[in-house]
Amino acid sequence: MASHQHHATLPPMRARNPLYIMAKPPPEVQAQIAALPRNDPGRGPDLLHVTLISLYDLHHVPPEWLPATIAALDGFVAAPFPLAFDRIENRKAVTLRTRDPLAGARAFQKALVNHLLAAKAPIMDGTTPEPHITINYRGDRLGSQTLNALKLPPIGWMVDEIILTESIVGKTTHVEHGRWRLREVAG
Repeated sequence: MASHQHHATLPPMRARNPLYIMAKPPPEVQAQIAALPRNDPGRGPDLLHVTLISLYDLHHVPPEWLPATIAALDGFVAAPFPLAFDRIENRKAVTLRTRDPLAGARAFQKALVNHLLAAKAPIMDGTTPEPHITINYRGDRLGSQTLNALKLPPIGWMVDEIILTESIVGKTTHVEHGRWRLREVAG
């Protein structure tokens, strides 16, 4: 007897679940950012991050995509790279940015995309945004200012780990699906 009960148990339309590879600042850098007057104090400093690549929305893809991505990242080898931001800009949101080319970060993003493509890992979006940290998603219309004008040094760190992170939209939540250490490539 055909049963249609399983339709009744479908969850209500969920928020989207975009999957990113990101870098998160270490605690001492989180503290520096949290102390900025334009940082949103309502968001936990553990949510501060730099998106290195936007992959796809888990809500809209086959379940085997996530393990395929994890398997591809298991084979990725790259050296740590520096990130530093010296200005606050208000675009749609308030972000930490720099006018420096961030050559190390950009080369890393390119190597990561090339590795995922070579490993035939699923990528739908594949965008590699200009590295930045959003410190207030609401925007404050206060324009741009350099950290130097605030008598502050640039905020940065050596990225030595990447995190595969699912963002639960509307819930201010990050779900971690794996971490990978970056290390100098031998010889």
